[in-house]
Amino acid sequence: MLVNFDREYRIRDIYYPYVGKENHTIGHPCRMGIWVDGQFSWMGEEWQKTLQYKDETLVTDVKARNDRLKIEIQAYDAVDFHLNVFIKEIIVRNLEGRDREVRLFFNHDFHIYGNEIGDTAYYDPDTMAIIHYKAQRYSSSIAATQPNAG
Repeated sequence: MLVNFDREYRIRDIYYPYVGKENHTIGHPCRMGIWVDGQFSWMGEEWQKTLQYKDETLVTDVKARNDRLKIEIQAYDAVDFHLNVFIKEIIVRNLEGRDREVRLFFNHDFHIYGNEIGDTAYYDPDTMAIIHYKAQRYSSSIAATQPNAG
């Protein structure tokens, strides 16, 4: 499995099971957005970003700040070598001195098997996951939340 990001920190390519064969996004962006107290922003030009890797790893180390929303995120992404699992950890930092409601949004534009026809998704309440599938290919998005004390 290979997951590629563009310069705006949007997933552009998901290759599985062979790198260079099936691209399950065919280059269409999968976006992340943040809603804060009624204001919304997709990750993009409005954000000041530092995109790099943690030292001597293949784990991303992304810092992004939005001054209008007064929010900063720290994100880590990795593909597990043995399990073919893509993992993302996001830490949200509130830059205002008061409690605020923050919601993360993810837009997946899958083209499983490299074509747009027949992609299906459903929500599984038992695992609290969104399952995207077509024929023998599937992926699930599982969210785990933990309040940030800082």
